[in-house]
Parts: sequence; C-alpha cells; structure tokens
Amino acid sequence: MKDDGLEKKPYNSRIINSYVKMINLRYSYIDLDELFAYAQMENYQVDDPGYWFSQKQVDLFYEKLFQCTGKQTIAREAGRFFSSLSYEGNLIKEIFLSILDPLTAFKKVDKLSHNFTKYTHYSSRKLTNNSIEVTFNVDSFINEKPYQCENRIGMMEAVPIMVGLKNITVEHPECLFKNGNSCRYIVKWEDSLSKTLKKIQGIVFLGLLPLNGLLAVFQPEFPFQYSLLGSGILLFTLNLFGKNREIQELKNKTQAFQTTTDYFLHQIDVNYNRTVITHRVSEVINKEISIEETLDGTIQAIQELLEFDRGLILLSNKEKTKLKFQNGYGYKQGFQEMLNTTDFSLTNPHSKGVFVVCFKEQKPFLINNVEDIKKDLSLRSIAFTKSIGAKSFICCPIVCDNETLGILSVDNMHSQRPLLQSDISLLMGIASIVGVGIKKIQLMKARESQLQSIIKVLATSIDARDPLTAGHSEKVAEYADVICKRMGMSRKFRDMIHIASLLHDYGKIGVPDSILKKNGKLTSEEFDIIKTHVVKTRTILNQINFEGDLAGIPDIAAAHHEQIDGGGYPIGLKGDQIPLGAKIIAVADFYDAITSRRHYRSPMSYHMAITTLKAEAGWHLDQDVVDVFCTYLDEERSLHVSLTPLHDMRGV
Repeated sequence: MKDDGLEKKPYNSRIINSYVKMINLRYSYIDLDELFAYAQMENYQVDDPGYWFSQKQVDLFYEKLFQCTGKQTIAREAGRFFSSLSYEGNLIKEIFLSILDPLTAFKKVDKLSHNFTKYTHYSSRKLTNNSIEVTFNVDSFINEKPYQCENRIGMMEAVPIMVGLKNITVEHPECLFKNGNSCRYIVKWEDSLSKTLKKIQGIVFLGLLPLNGLLAVFQPEFPFQYSLLGSGILLFTLNLFGKNREIQELKNKTQAFQTTTDYFLHQIDVNYNRTVITHRVSEVINKEISIEETLDGTIQAIQELLEFDRGLILLSNKEKTKLKFQNGYGYKQGFQEMLNTTDFSLTNPHSKGVFVVCFKEQKPFLINNVEDIKKDLSLRSIAFTKSIGAKSFICCPIVCDNETLGILSVDNMHSQRPLLQSDISLLMGIASIVGVGIKKIQLMKARESQLQSIIKVLATSIDARDPLTAGHSEKVAEYADVICKRMGMSRKFRDMIHIASLLHDYGKIGVPDSILKKNGKLTSEEFDIIKTHVVKTRTILNQINFEGDLAGIPDIAAAHHEQIDGGGYPIGLKGDQIPLGAKIIAVADFYDAITSRRHYRSPMSYHMAITTLKAEAGWHLDQDVVDVFCTYLDEERSLHVSLTPLHDMRGV
C-alpha cells in the first residue's frame, strides 16, 4: 500500500521552489540542473505553481540536497525560509503579515495547507493566549519521511515571527515517526513589542500611583507637582513609543494586505483573460472567414489577453515539406522580415529542430533555457534562435483529425514571468481550436472548389452546344463580378452572383437545337419556346438544393430576362420586384450578347454597343447598374486594358 503513494503527486511545486530560492540565496555553489536531474524534475515544473511532485521526486531532491550541503537541519531551515521574511515575493508571508494575531495565522494554515500538500490534514486549537497546538495527519498510502516533519517544524517556528512575535519555541510531544498516531506540535511565543510596551505601561502606571502617594506622605518637602510631572512624562513617553510601534505594525499589515489584494486581483484578471481567449478564438473560427483572417484574429487575441512578449504561427504547405511563417506579434521589423523569408524544412529525417520535432511528433515543448538544448540543434537552428533573440519559449502543434497543420509558439524576452506547464495546457487548447478552424476552412474551400468545378462543367456543357455561344456564361460571370465589385458588394454576394451567372442559361438544355441554332429570325412560337429556358433553369437549379447564402441562385438566374418596366419574362416583375443580382446579370448578359457573333447577326462595335446599352437603361435594364458598367468599360478602353470580348469583337 505504501508504494502506491510513489505514483501519486501530493506536493505542490511551490514547496520545492522555496528550497530553490533558499539555495540561490544561501548555497549558490549547488548546481540546480544536477539537482533537478537527480530528482527527475524539470526547471519549468518547479516554476509552475500548478505542478505537483511525487513522494519519490521530493525524496530524491532532499537526498541530493543533503549530499550537497551535509546539513542534517536543511529541511527545517527550508521550512523557516518558506515562511520567513527572507523569501522575497513570498505570498504566504504577505498573507500572514496581513493577519492581526498569531492564533488567526495558524488557523489560516489549516486552509492554506491543501494548496501545498494533498492527502494531508492540519488542525489547530488555542491553548493559551501565547500558545497553540497544531496536529498533522497524513493518509496511510503516503509514505512521508522524517525530514518532512523537520520541515514543518521550521515553518511552525517562522509563522509567529511573521506576525511580529519573538522567542518562539516548538515542542513536538507526538510524532508519526516515533510510533505516534499523528504529528502534534505545541507552538509558544512571547508577545509583540507593542503588546509588551502596553503591559509595561500598565505596570508602570500602577506602580507610580502608590509611589507618588508615598512621596507625598514621607517626603512632604519634595514638590508634589514635580513628582506628578515626572510620572506623566514617563507614562507619556512609554505610550508614545508604544503607539508608534503599534502604528508601524499596523502599517506593515496594511501594506501586506494591499500586496495580497493586488496579487489576487491580478490572478483574477489572468484567469478571466484565459477564459475569455478560448471564447474569443472560437468566435473568430465560427465567422467562416479565410485562414489568414482566422490566424490574424487568433494572434491578436493572444497578444491582448495573455502575458507573452511574442508569438507566431507557422503552417505547413500542402505537400507537408516545409513550415512557413503566417502571422505573429512582438518581433522587430528586421526579425519580421526574416521570418517572412524563412522556411523550416520538414523533409530532413535527421532534423532535430524543436519546430520540426513538434510538428512531426505532435508533441508540445517548453524550453526555459535555449542553452540547454543547443546540443540537439543544427547549426542553422542555433543561428536562427540566436538571430531572433529567443531565450525561452513554448511550442505547440496545431492538430486536427490527427493531421498536423502547423505550429503555435510564444516566448518571453522582457517579462520576468517564467513559462509554465499551465501555459502549455492553455496554448494546446488554443492550438486545437485553431486546428479545427483551419481544417474547417480548408474543407469549405475544397467544397467550394468542387462546387465551382461542377458548375463550370455544367455551364460549359450548355455553351458547347453551339460554337458561337461557347464561353458566354464565363464572360457574363466575369462582367457581373466587375459590376459587383464596383457596387461594393460583399464576397458572399459576389460568389452567389458568380454561380448564378454561370448557370443563368442552363435551362436551354431543354430547348431544341433547331431553334437554338437557327440562322435567321425566330417565329413568335419559337421565341415562346426560347423564353421557357428561364423557367427550366429555375426548376433544374432548385433540385441542386442551394443553401445559406446561395439559396437565392435559382430565382436570380431565372429573373435575368425580367425588365424594369415589367415587360420581361417569365413573370413580368418590375422595378424593385426584380432581385438586384438578376439586374446585374441582365446587364452583363445583354452586353455580351450584342458584342458577340450570333447565327442571326454580327457583333456590334464598341461605340454602338455602349449606345445600345445606355438606350436600354431605365426601362429594360437597371439605370444604376448600366451606369456602373459603362463607367468601367470607358475606363478600360481609355487605358487600353480590354477584356477578351472587346479584343475580339469590337475592333479596338
């Protein structure tokens, strides 16, 4: 049963961290790296207040420390140091200093103990105004050692000192390691200086009363007023000194209380930001935007909400042969330019670079000292690390569906806060969300590409029925997109119009070739058959089941022959009843039709086409759309940058 305790982790890293601070201050000759290696600990684990160590690890740590110092009392000394004023930045010290009396301080130990040790139980009770009994028990499966009892005694000795007491003694009448049922400590102390002065002041006052009376009786020749004046000065001096000391003690407690308040408020802010960032990144992912915008939003959130000096995201190319910088913050201009031009090869099977290993093994890394891993890096990696000034960093793989997509890395250059295991956990969560977002966008892009390919094939199949109309749908889509851009339409609207433009004539698949390819004027019956193609287009496109932003495609494609005055077909819509997308496609379709060769006529010249287009505006075609398109065509012509149809058909 005892061995099971070795597998558990009952001891918080802050205990070992206090040892480390003491070693740095008093035993600087000890090699901490060697000490950590012997104890099977990592430097970042000791720095992380959220990390816990096993009984085996703390035993090995103490064993090696004892070998290095040769001091039997080293654990007791560490206990005193942990709770003492020597421990700079010791939050426990600040908490105790903010408490007004030692009894309350020891009661606080009961509540704080579980933040440092699991499976242990403290209790305390008051014996007298100057003594307290503390009882300690440990669960049976934890195999504690005697040095840990000595460590507790050191802490017991330090607690009264922190609240201004002196002459502390710790009695240990019962011990777990001496066949006791528990470890029981009796802590005794003398009062603080301010309390002692109060007692002295009371004793002096009580002594001066009879003394002045005796002087008045037995020494009547001695001026009584002098005796009273001397007594008053003495009492005043004692009172003044006592009050000053009491005020100083209160100032220390007030300052300590402010320190603990500031710390906890900061910790609340940190915890809030850590909660907010996952929500913030998730919001970015759910916007269904581009990969570039997703990464930009993620980097902004990390920069604003987390305490890292710098951060970057690398993504692999499609072939998984290299990692390339995508976004980052905190780097100087020169470093930023270097990152933009630096690729990390993924093809070298012997590469030991942290980014590459992290990517390939899908394993996070926390490096608190780059010097520790130099022996494992290539010369190129060492040069790169040196050039960007990296000293410590965290590197997390961006993974989705067991596929590594890239790397998220952060580091601190200026901040004194060490990188911790809890940072890895947080960043791995963020990297996971980013991975899902990237994969989602990639799948959407692939789906869109597949949809566009299918639509293009459908459009080409219609145009291919007649060599003279080949490419018509693509030209209409090109013109329509130009109009949309000029009118400031969104990307989603443009995508919808692009698809509707490519498929606007798909219903012609149901029109006989004899009518569709007829040389000469159509009869009214034949024209009526031609007009049915828009209804057939809607019927066919409705079967594709377009959803979301694309849901309006069937109606828009079917309405491109409607007219502003209501004289169009198939329904006779007019004015604002006609969808804007249909108005845009109508202008693009009309212009390409009159500037392209048909069986029944030759193409119009540029000037004639523009004149005809403007003549149709206001009654047939939408005036605003025509104006936007004509402005574009004039600009293109004046710059001699013409679209393909203008090149071929207008004699430019």
